[in-house]
Amino acid sequence: MDQAHMSAHRFRPDIQGLRALAVLPVVAFHAFPDLLPGGFVGVDIFFVISGYLITRILHQELREGRFSITGFYVRRVRRLFPALYLMLFATMLLGLVLLPPHELRELAKTVAATVGFVANFLFYDLSGYFGGEAELKPLLHTWSLAVEEQFYLVFPLALAAVWRLRPRWLPAILWAAAALSLAWSVRELGQDASRAFYYPWPRAFELLIGAIVAVGAIPQARHQAVRDGLSLLGIALIAGSLLLLSEERPFPGLAALPPCIGAALVLAAGEEGESLGGRMLGAAPLVLVGSLSYSLYLWHWPALVFGRYLALRPLTAPEAIAAVAVAFALAWASWRYVESPVLKWRLPRRRVLAGGGATMAMTAALAAAVVLGRGLPQRLDPMGRTLIAAAGDSSDFRATCHSGEHGAIPYRKLCAFGDPRAAPSMAVWGDSFGAELVVALGEKMARERRSVLQVTASGCPPALGYNPRRRPGCAAYNAERLAELAADPRIREVVLVVNYLGFMADTPAQQAALLDGVERTARALHADGKTLSLVYSIPRMPFVAPTALAMERLRGGDPSDFGQRRADFDRRDAIVSARLDRIVRETGADRIVPAQRLCGDRLCPAYMPGAGVLYFDHAHLSIAGARYMLAGVRV
Repeated sequence: MDQAHMSAHRFRPDIQGLRALAVLPVVAFHAFPDLLPGGFVGVDIFFVISGYLITRILHQELREGRFSITGFYVRRVRRLFPALYLMLFATMLLGLVLLPPHELRELAKTVAATVGFVANFLFYDLSGYFGGEAELKPLLHTWSLAVEEQFYLVFPLALAAVWRLRPRWLPAILWAAAALSLAWSVRELGQDASRAFYYPWPRAFELLIGAIVAVGAIPQARHQAVRDGLSLLGIALIAGSLLLLSEERPFPGLAALPPCIGAALVLAAGEEGESLGGRMLGAAPLVLVGSLSYSLYLWHWPALVFGRYLALRPLTAPEAIAAVAVAFALAWASWRYVESPVLKWRLPRRRVLAGGGATMAMTAALAAAVVLGRGLPQRLDPMGRTLIAAAGDSSDFRATCHSGEHGAIPYRKLCAFGDPRAAPSMAVWGDSFGAELVVALGEKMARERRSVLQVTASGCPPALGYNPRRRPGCAAYNAERLAELAADPRIREVVLVVNYLGFMADTPAQQAALLDGVERTARALHADGKTLSLVYSIPRMPFVAPTALAMERLRGGDPSDFGQRRADFDRRDAIVSARLDRIVRETGADRIVPAQRLCGDRLCPAYMPGAGVLYFDHAHLSIAGARYMLAGVRV
């Protein structure tokens, strides 16, 4: 047995430094997304480290004949639960103070999902982007803990089974499993990018890469120069990933290989002794941050999210820095007074497992009480409850008539709104911005004994040849929808609606691709003899409107003063309006300009006396908002 495997518990400063190299980019990416565009790969580095360390311990126990699945889970409880449950209780407590009922109820659901280590599946279901604002979900980051624990439900027993039946096959089986998972990840990216991101099997290869290093399934680096070179190459691959990757690229898939291989090279280089890169990572400040990394990962995201709830808008740079500083302070306190002391306790296994089970049950019961209590709406006065109720003022038909991110409704099953006896003569074709618009439009058309067809899909604007980030199937979807609409003799008019300001946050190249695609769609429909109406940009609120309005009310403010400044809207909309104006001139399309109804000279408000709350989140019009916008539009 070589020295590297003599003790699976040998302290390695380079691994602590590698943990720092994982957590710091994640924190930076979440606080300042433009500063480090590939910072999200820190999670993938964590997966590799975890796979390496856990497999190293399990492998040694199997070699020495003392493997115990009970002992494995006892270690997991001692390592994960204290800091995790402290964060969960603190988050629920802050939620009771800062979150309105709908958001508090959702938080409670995510707490329960985190307790059951299924948060990744819940966030996948909520990823219908937009099933709510990702940056406003305090426990969104727990998806990675769920992926890890789901992996460890299967992996220890599978590893033990292979070891006892065919130990010599172990390296080959790990390589094969990693390759299969990677292939699955690549395949999923082409079909459902959200599933590839959140599900465990398209992520398993990252943990398995660490496991491959741990069992010695790669050649050992015995010469100092080789170890130095490998460690520096590993750091370079990680640094390149942090700087060159971005959310524009589908992920994980093949794009996850450079940071994962980089982490694996650093780990492998330290197996036989120190390396130059390892000594760099072993610097005292990095080792300290590495020690805090688990707690820092747990606290940084809630700190940023609750900061946004306090501000009721995106955080400024100084505010984000302050939130990160709070997260560091909480991480240090958690590590110093919770994590470290608990790891030193010597308790019987039964007491550890019983305590872990009791903590899970108590937390789940608290979450269930909040869910059953519908987020405790009694915390708000009647006006506040009326404002917050607008969060539910969306289409009742989204589940049955609107195509989500995970599948398209067949054309023959699309819904029509208006007079049920009339065949649809108009279609609203759009992304999710069309889902409420078509309901309000149907109400108007019913009075004229007409109806309108809903052709909407989340995150898929009607832009031919355009694939948004994480929606690689949109181009094919739109080509099919165009052919279906062109072939439908009932449909004489098509209304195109797009979340323009949402997509204007993309790169200039993506913006241009979107607008080019919309123009191609408009020209194709015009060539097919369809009458066109273009819905221009819909103003976008700085925060979830019902939440902000209710909180403004609670803080003594005037709900009518909350909204997007008109000057900001005009600046962001300029490129869109200019292109749509050109399309109108060249195709004879009608214009529907929401800002003419939704904006004044100073403000595009979220609340209009007499009309009510105009948005059910930060960007989508509510049913009331859609009715108000269309009140002056002839159909």
